[in-house]
Amino acid sequence: MNRDLNTLPVAPHARRPRGAVRLNGVLVPGWESWEVDNNVYRAADTFSVSFAVGALPAAYGANWFSQQTGIQCEIFANEDPADPDNYSPAESERLILGQVDDINFSPVAGTITITGRDLTAWFIDTKTNEGYLNKTASQIATLLASRKGLTPVVTATTTLAGTYYNQNHISLTQERSEWDILCELARFEDFDVFVTGKELHFQPKPADTGERYAIVWTPPSDAFGSPDANVINFDHDRSLTIAKGVVVKVTSWNSGRKRKFTAVWPRGASTTKPGQSGASSPIVYPKNYPGLTQDGCLQRAQMIYRQITQHMMKLSADLPADNLLTCSNIVQVRGTGTAWDQDYYPDSVKRSMSVGEGYRMTVTAKNISADLEDTL
Repeated sequence: MNRDLNTLPVAPHARRPRGAVRLNGVLVPGWESWEVDNNVYRAADTFSVSFAVGALPAAYGANWFSQQTGIQCEIFANEDPADPDNYSPAESERLILGQVDDINFSPVAGTITITGRDLTAWFIDTKTNEGYLNKTASQIATLLASRKGLTPVVTATTTLAGTYYNQNHISLTQERSEWDILCELARFEDFDVFVTGKELHFQPKPADTGERYAIVWTPPSDAFGSPDANVINFDHDRSLTIAKGVVVKVTSWNSGRKRKFTAVWPRGASTTKPGQSGASSPIVYPKNYPGLTQDGCLQRAQMIYRQITQHMMKLSADLPADNLLTCSNIVQVRGTGTAWDQDYYPDSVKRSMSVGEGYRMTVTAKNISADLEDTL
């Protein structure tokens, strides 16, 4: 039985959201708007803040920004504080802690805009050709986090990284970013890897808790009525290309065993290619990876199949922002009376706050259609 994460039905009431920005640990007033984009692309979360130059304190004016060589930025938000007139970031959730990458100063507009990334950037910007062959993935993650002064939140693993590299014929001589290495290891272990605040997380993907962030649509009762919903706007897409069917065929030459292995997923699927007989034939994705076993080919085919088909049904929704929804939650749409009433997995949750529009968020999410689920 699914449980709603957000309180429904929504009770109409006037909100007075509040936000705050810290630069190098100091609260700096004068911001006009900000935006935070959290994603699941194994990339850094990003942010931007726009300040009115005339509203900045003297110690943090345009001249201060023009001389900085490094700025850490924290953004806080509270959708409805108990006392909006005496707001403090201490009663709010920190949405992001990151480094400023760029500063834009517009004297004509009278604005300073900063943009940056969360502390994932520290790993992205550090290149290395270390191989770490004799360490496990969890030991490598712990080591890299410690070097950056971050707290490792790491689940222990047992396989040496050299085993993975040898199986996949990965070259260790070329320089790569530390983040590429962490993402590579996460793929090998089927783990999640991300940075939040000053923590590096390297851990198994979360289990389904049964909680759903519900988007509920109630159509108008008659031609003159109005719909009811807990969103400002939402749209759906369905990929008819994927709806025709998808087949992944993975082939691998294993030099150690001196033989070729092949796996097709879904099992028993036709591998007729587009343009051949059968207009509704599925699309075939042939892939070739060296050094895999039969089980390895099958696991890789299943993983690629999931990656492709999860883009079949898409959701984009604009909502009054809250601090409940994260990319780890499952969004459930109800009430449209269509096949789009189903679960979706967020790939981006973007929050913004401004004087003109208040506190809003946009979520984009995707999932496989129910009519393909039985192939997983």
